[in-house]
Amino acid sequence: MSTTFEKMKSYFRSKGIYKELRANPILLKINQHYRSKVEAQKRESVHTYGLESLKQVKEAFQEIKREFWLDYGTLLGAVREKDFIGHDADIDVATFFTGNDDAKKFEKLMIQKGFEKSREFWRDEKIVEETYLYKGVNLDVFYYYSGDEKDKIHCYTLEEGEHSVYQKLTDHTLVTGLSVKKVFVTFSKVKWIDFKGEQFPVPENYHQYLVDNYGPTYMIKDENWNFADQDIAILPFKDNTRAYLFTI
Repeated sequence: MSTTFEKMKSYFRSKGIYKELRANPILLKINQHYRSKVEAQKRESVHTYGLESLKQVKEAFQEIKREFWLDYGTLLGAVREKDFIGHDADIDVATFFTGNDDAKKFEKLMIQKGFEKSREFWRDEKIVEETYLYKGVNLDVFYYYSGDEKDKIHCYTLEEGEHSVYQKLTDHTLVTGLSVKKVFVTFSKVKWIDFKGEQFPVPENYHQYLVDNYGPTYMIKDENWNFADQDIAILPFKDNTRAYLFTI
């Protein structure tokens, strides 16, 4: 459920003054306290309802006959911990982009299964990432694309940047001018593994896949690891992105 604090942040962003307010030491401390509390709640939800949400996602993909696999921190946890990572605050899955219509069919199924849509990111008129909520669990879906390079696929991550503009609308906030990173990984096909007593798909070459994302030391725990710190270049700016942040 959306909090008063989040609504205030959305309002100030839409007025273009959030960055200035965030620089205020007192407000910065309040924001950091709020984020810590929210992250703790998210982590608890992952460990309580994460498996249940993944089973529902698996059913949704099976019903529309679409391939998917565990991604990012969820894949890392399945391989290294045989569980969700202790400090992970969301669940990540991936699938190939087969069109916006297919993405909307998936969304319809997810809503039927009790999920709520919280975010949707677009680039070049294609959905590239979306986030769903399920009993407090944040579940991110990344859409991947094949390229010219053999055995390589890529996805896009969109973040707030210097050109970002927030517009508060009736039932959502529209964000334009996002910064874009293009993330490449090595991929062959999927295989199924046991994860917490259930079968889930992972990249068959999950070792190289995880090395591509986390480096060769991925089996060593690092609670301070941050995707934003990775050496992935931001693409030259183009006004071809938008995000929908839905009011829940």
